[in-house]
Amino acid sequence: MIDLGIFSNGHGEDTIAVKVLDELRALRPSLGVEVWPMVGEGTVYQSRGEQIVGARNLLPSAGFATISPKLMIDDLLAGWVQTHWRQYTAARALRGRYRMVLAVGDIIPIVAAVAARSPFMFIGCAKSYYYNPGRAYAAADKHLLRKYCTLTFPRDRKTVEELEASGIRTLYLGNPMMDGLEPSGTDLGIGADDVVIGMLAGTRADADGNMLDLIEAAGRAHAHFGRPERVRFVFAARSGLDAAEIAAKINADSRFGDWSVISVAAGAQGSGVVLRLGDLHGVEVIVAKDAFADVLHASSLVIGMAGTANEQAIGLGIPLITVPSAGVQGDNYVKMKSVYFGDAALNVPREADRIAAAAANLLADPGRCALMAAAGRERMGEPGASRAIAQSVLAGLDREAVKVAAQ
Repeated sequence: MIDLGIFSNGHGEDTIAVKVLDELRALRPSLGVEVWPMVGEGTVYQSRGEQIVGARNLLPSAGFATISPKLMIDDLLAGWVQTHWRQYTAARALRGRYRMVLAVGDIIPIVAAVAARSPFMFIGCAKSYYYNPGRAYAAADKHLLRKYCTLTFPRDRKTVEELEASGIRTLYLGNPMMDGLEPSGTDLGIGADDVVIGMLAGTRADADGNMLDLIEAAGRAHAHFGRPERVRFVFAARSGLDAAEIAAKINADSRFGDWSVISVAAGAQGSGVVLRLGDLHGVEVIVAKDAFADVLHASSLVIGMAGTANEQAIGLGIPLITVPSAGVQGDNYVKMKSVYFGDAALNVPREADRIAAAAANLLADPGRCALMAAAGRERMGEPGASRAIAQSVLAGLDREAVKVAAQ
């Protein structure tokens, strides 16, 4: 029997699971673990060589079918029913395989853990009081958690109250999303007097198109900032970005006529600053890889088309401007997230001039920035949860071992 199965349903959920897994392995190197990325390819797990099991959900919505009728229709046409039946069947096939399961996300991994008939703990990272006060979790969620889950780790303190009132055993230990955000010391090539705006184009298939649209918005900064020569738009780019390809697209597109390439790294390799652009007004765009935390900590404001990364930005107390992406995280996704973000974020349409104007206006209003920072920190909570959750999981595994030995 394998010690632990980790079931997670989405890129952000996979990332959270890996943070906890790192702490589990640090505390108990001999721990046997298998992972099931239930939505997507599980690239976070693949890059680490984890043992992957289960059936994947590779439907067009990437797990966001409920936010848009179109996405739901696309999923239904692409085999929504068959996909979820395959996953349920795969979960049943895992019966007796694990001493314990750690479910990460929402009701999908909860149902899988129940179907696998394993004792399980649950990291509730998808639902929150801030989405729907007093009704963050549906009746079905609560029933399954109350009946089968040994311990639930909610993502914020306010959600604890709702779950405990429903008879669900909870333990709030902070938010794993806020772990591992210490800067690495990467030199971003910015000056002490520069105005730094972090740019998050996401990591999905639409990331490069998002980046180009955000660069177009940066090109409108001169119309709204009093001293554009001090403004630096710094992108935290996905690891697979081909900087030379982006530079070629900029050179070939009339939208970027004011931009020139200052420096560019060849191909998709390398880390640190891989692309630097300058416009006629002194504004610069800096693109860095493997420097996500460095970009956030350097930024006075973040403009984001991302998912988890946007949430991490507000958790660090950075005012956030959210912009719809070209993919599944479009208008409906942004509207859904705006309920959660509340005062921590400002939603702006995907229009270059309006994005630049919003950034300039926000940075000129320190009172509003302070309000946004406080709201973001409140919603995302404290770091340190990954190790604390890992310790609780290991304690649960030990309890299960004692039970088995006593039988």
